[in-house]
Amino acid sequence: MTADDSLLAQGILAARAGEKSTARRLLSQVIQEDPNSEAAWLWLSSVLDTPQGRAHCLRQVLALNPRNQTAQKGLAALEDAPPAPAIVAQTPPAEALPPVETKEPALVEVLPEEPAPAWQDLVGSQRFWQVTLLSLAVVASILVGFLLYAVLGGAFAAEEEPVAVVLPSPTPWPRGTLRPTFTATPTNTATPTHTPTITPTPTHTYTPTPLPTETPVPTDTPTPTPKPRVRRRSPTATPLPTATVGLPPLVRTLDGRLTLLGVQIAPVSVPAGQPYWRLIDARWEDGEQSGGKHSIYVEVLDAAGNRALGERVVVEWASGSATLVVKDVPPPELSVNFPMYNTLGSYSVRVLGLPSDRISGMGMGTIEAPNFTVHTCFYLTFRLATR
Repeated sequence: MTADDSLLAQGILAARAGEKSTARRLLSQVIQEDPNSEAAWLWLSSVLDTPQGRAHCLRQVLALNPRNQTAQKGLAALEDAPPAPAIVAQTPPAEALPPVETKEPALVEVLPEEPAPAWQDLVGSQRFWQVTLLSLAVVASILVGFLLYAVLGGAFAAEEEPVAVVLPSPTPWPRGTLRPTFTATPTNTATPTHTPTITPTPTHTYTPTPLPTETPVPTDTPTPTPKPRVRRRSPTATPLPTATVGLPPLVRTLDGRLTLLGVQIAPVSVPAGQPYWRLIDARWEDGEQSGGKHSIYVEVLDAAGNRALGERVVVEWASGSATLVVKDVPPPELSVNFPMYNTLGSYSVRVLGLPSDRISGMGMGTIEAPNFTVHTCFYLTFRLATR
């Protein structure tokens, strides 16, 4: 970048910042060094105050570039404006005239500079804004301090007000030091005055005289009948009831989440002494616990708790059913495995051959997403019981 380009850039920045005097000085130096600088003539026209000076600069721009639309519009606007009053220049004496030079006269002589207002220099200085920002910061700090004092001071006053009421002190006590406690002086208790009690005067009460009663007529005394003799017999031994040996009642263990899943259990109704299949255990595994599996696992046990091989389990859904046979599989696998493909509320399970409890509402999905096929598992255990 040349010196002229640097001066031109500085002049443009000064013109944009509103520093007309600085811009005129810098742009005039550029024109003195390079009279063919189109940008310098154009920007100089924007910082001059007289219409004649602006028109002169714009004509210089059009002389260098007749297609410059900015100069064309600016010159047209100046020509349409009303003419300024004519300025009559005094002609100096012939002997005082300076020698005429062939070079184009300098712009400084043609367009004299005008001093810029003092407030523009003040506002454009960096120190003015630093002092202004510092003053605003100080005022803001003072306001924040007053606000904190008002808030915190009011809180302290509210906390100390009950103490001031209970323990008044004639002199202020420094905050943060222990205050002496005052022991209340007991007041003298007045001696009770003896008040004589008035003895009530006995009042005569009326006692009614009982009327004479009739003498009861004596009744005939019944003749005693002889008591029959009781023959003593040897007591016979009464046979004790024999204890009936039965199976202990079967406890049903259910997962607490089944109700939230919409799973329902319908116990079968049978008469006393009737054997039936009782659901004794039902639990559920969510997507993380099932490990990607999505099946209903069923175990069927006889009355002794052994696997009831050959029994049949039926799984039912809206459009069909499947019958599965209890097989001997190695533990811990359950004997029946039915894979699920529908969501919650689709499947029900019971055991065939005898009356059986029925569990329904099973399927894939979770409590939060019951309508999505999230892989989950159900584990059911039926056992032969007697009502």
